[in-house]
Amino acid sequence: MRFSLQDVKKSIQRRSGELSVSLNFLRPGELHREIEQLITYHESLLGQPQRQFSLDEARSCIGDYRLAHCLIAALSNWYSWRQREWMSALQEISGSPDLGDLTSPVQLRLALYSYVNERYQGFLDTQTRMEGLQEFSALYHLTVPDLEYLLVLDSEEEALLIRDAAQPPSVQEVTTLYNQWVFEAALFNASSVRFAIDCNAFANIAGNNTQARMDQFTATTVSVGVGAAIKRLCYLARRLGVYYDLAYEPSLLDQITPPLLTLTLYGPQEVTGAPQQYGLRLARLCRMLLDYGVSKTEHGRTKKKASLATAIVEAEATVHFLQRSYNFVMDAHLLQLLPPTVETQRGNGRIEADASALFDSSIEQSFSEAFVALAGSQGVDGWRLEREPEPLLLDHSIFIPDFALTRAQRRIYVEILGFWTPAYRERKIQKLQQLQGRDDLLLAIPVEAQDAFASIAADFPIVSYDGQLSVTEVLHVLRSRYDDFTERLERIDVDAVRIRVRQEGLLPEQVCYEVLHCYRRSEVQRAAERIVGDDIAFVPGIGLYSLDWLVQLQHSFIEWLRAVRSATLSDGLREVRRRLPAQLDCEDATIEALLGLWPEVYIRRSSIFDAVVELVGDTQYAEDSAYSQEMSSEKAVKKQVRERRVVSKKRIVGEEKPTQGDLWG
Repeated sequence: MRFSLQDVKKSIQRRSGELSVSLNFLRPGELHREIEQLITYHESLLGQPQRQFSLDEARSCIGDYRLAHCLIAALSNWYSWRQREWMSALQEISGSPDLGDLTSPVQLRLALYSYVNERYQGFLDTQTRMEGLQEFSALYHLTVPDLEYLLVLDSEEEALLIRDAAQPPSVQEVTTLYNQWVFEAALFNASSVRFAIDCNAFANIAGNNTQARMDQFTATTVSVGVGAAIKRLCYLARRLGVYYDLAYEPSLLDQITPPLLTLTLYGPQEVTGAPQQYGLRLARLCRMLLDYGVSKTEHGRTKKKASLATAIVEAEATVHFLQRSYNFVMDAHLLQLLPPTVETQRGNGRIEADASALFDSSIEQSFSEAFVALAGSQGVDGWRLEREPEPLLLDHSIFIPDFALTRAQRRIYVEILGFWTPAYRERKIQKLQQLQGRDDLLLAIPVEAQDAFASIAADFPIVSYDGQLSVTEVLHVLRSRYDDFTERLERIDVDAVRIRVRQEGLLPEQVCYEVLHCYRRSEVQRAAERIVGDDIAFVPGIGLYSLDWLVQLQHSFIEWLRAVRSATLSDGLREVRRRLPAQLDCEDATIEALLGLWPEVYIRRSSIFDAVVELVGDTQYAEDSAYSQEMSSEKAVKKQVRERRVVSKKRIVGEEKPTQGDLWG
């Protein structure tokens, strides 16, 4: 039993000549004790008829008449009134009633009506009423009180209060549902709803944030942009008959990722009819887009996942009631009061697939998976991949690219074209013609469709593919068209980097990517040439380091190793790490490469699982080294014999023996 907007507590203000309405939402912890008393009152009346339920007593638990009415309505989501079953009521009656074919209160009332018509000419006055009821009840072996009870068994007053859930609701659940119904009561009376969406909330782009830039080299996931929500909006809007408009904030059009996308939902503007006649559709669409609702898991808890609600910066609706229109502002704090995302109950035999994990084609899926695999080995030049990014707005439609590649301040959109049908190709070409002149759109065209898209091929960078789109080919086009390595070299603060190297002693190669504005190892080596000097060196796999710092570390470690004579590689790495600055986090491979720079230190590996660090001058090392050289020479001899056999066999089969004439004849 929902409540209407008129039932909700509200306040009206006039702001800048416009009427504005504020609704009474319950904040966390508000009226906790009062709502708990109302739940207790319902629990105390479980199994009791409705005539014992006092609205005044229930309202006194809250203290506010209108708010109590709405909270009682919200509790109807867990409690309801149910008519008693006929047979269960008969079993509780003392004696042995014999009602024959009578199986409901309706049939019993009809039998009494017929009996009164036959015996009392259709009317029982005050003097004859008790006599008539006694005679009629005797026919069925009933007492008069039992007869009167059975006659009204199906009335509302005799309905029993039951709880539809296994456990009583918590105060937080009641509060959350109340807020949801207040929100939807406003939308039921709305003619339009406007959302301001932060696209960055989907792309998870942090601009110049250092950690975000470092994540470019380690990210192994593909984010999903706002385009997925916009696609869902288009489908749901067509399904529900709701119109929508999309626009970016004008002052922010020059930014790399337009952070604020304005979405306006409204119903068809008809000449006749109430302005809010499409409010129910708007409320349903908003609920689907915000993806909220209450659903308990098997443990009675609710869960929440990221959705459009997390990206909404502000929202407002035009609400109509009492023949006037009002502006209803919904800020981020209000949207956080809505219920968590709907979760499918466990154990129901169904598994709901996450829409964000679905791809439009196998080509997109294979490209995404290949990109993630290559990103794990830092082979994507620092680009971050995002699926279905923010839409590109056209004159009368929108264009949502398949992917967006982002690196620093550059953002490139990628559209994978197919050969599908002539109608598909025509629609794509029409949209792409409106995007001519953009330098941030890359097209992937199948080989068999190159002729079909020849009219637009000269306007965009093109990557051809046959069956599967290659990530390396896309990266090659990005390097050739959008390479800005020269500009990034100019941004390097050589003096600041040198000071940092001298202060910290070592800048690991991973850190060099950041401070040198590089994305590939070859770029790091070229950029490091500007930093290297008399007291600073660079080694691939290690990074930039101070020569004085390295000498001090070398002497300290050799003194320790001379004292212990030998140590396992893990102990050696731990000892080096102990001598490094606390803020310096180096991988084991980097420290092992440092040990390889010192000629006095030798790492002996008897197996892939056992490595020992020793000094080169040790006798034990000499013996082991001789033995190791002997074993390696034997292996080399055996290997050479096998190689000669293979080569000689190939020569017999594929080559003729060369001959030479007598030069002295």
